[in-house]
Amino acid sequence: MTALREDSFVLEQEPAPLVVVDFMVYAWGIFNQIQEIQHLYSPELLQKITKALWAIRINRGPDMLPRHDYRVVVVSDKRYTDVGAYWRGVEILKDERMEVVWEEYCESKGISHEATATSYKGNRRDKDDNFYEVVEIGWDYVTKYFPCFKQEGYEADDWAGAVYRISRDTPGVCRERQILLSTIDRDWSQLVDESQKIYWANTRFPGPKERIQERLAGEDQVKLHTEIKLKSDISRPRDLAAAKQEQGDLGDNLPPGSPLEYFDLCEPHPRYRLERLPQFKEFVEALNDPTPNIRIEHYEKAIQACGKIGLQPPAYCD
Repeated sequence: MTALREDSFVLEQEPAPLVVVDFMVYAWGIFNQIQEIQHLYSPELLQKITKALWAIRINRGPDMLPRHDYRVVVVSDKRYTDVGAYWRGVEILKDERMEVVWEEYCESKGISHEATATSYKGNRRDKDDNFYEVVEIGWDYVTKYFPCFKQEGYEADDWAGAVYRISRDTPGVCRERQILLSTIDRDWSQLVDESQKIYWANTRFPGPKERIQERLAGEDQVKLHTEIKLKSDISRPRDLAAAKQEQGDLGDNLPPGSPLEYFDLCEPHPRYRLERLPQFKEFVEALNDPTPNIRIEHYEKAIQACGKIGLQPPAYCD
């Protein structure tokens, strides 16, 4: 059996490895846990359990690796309040090129263009009130104890791309430290660069029959996944954007041939550079802080609290 990278990966002590948390991915994971037990507890107790699960999840660090003194920075999506979309959705609606690629795609598939949902991420499932409660409790917790960043119109993807560029282009601690991108989103894997010590840390456990069992992905695994999923050979992870452009990403309602800037996280759209935002300076400072910031006491107390009410801690606890 091939050894997994996470089994031999050596975490550095100084500067503390950086964990970039995809907040909404974590929120979905905790929401799914709450859904499984909501019939067992009162609404008031479920709120406390939700907070405990957030404390456990955030302070554990990537669960394929040992517990460690990490530095955690949280990034999240935030839609425009007036249109309920991200910048990509706004741009796509006025991008004449998208009309052409949708027409070509629908014609190639023999389907009606008019009957096809063509808005960016138009096929995503709706969220209910219980999900928003998980989000609210989680955001209250993480903003109290960790550097957190979101900007109206931007996705967590954009912040992750900025982490890559800061590590690549700017001398400082961020360039020197290990960076673990903690998400389920494979789009982030285009940012993997072992020369920059950037790895993709999958929050999902693979099924027993999946070809890729490794959850801590380096460049080799990003290339292998692209070969398996897209039937495309790439020479480096950042080429994933071009491979997805060629084949499209219907999960985001982007058909083949959509403009590269809607896929590329490494280089920002010129009109939507996070670097121009007022909070970007604070973001850079958070990434360059060498000190760990996880709260192991929160992690341990939350596990104890769950045990007192007969709730087994999540499988990723140790």
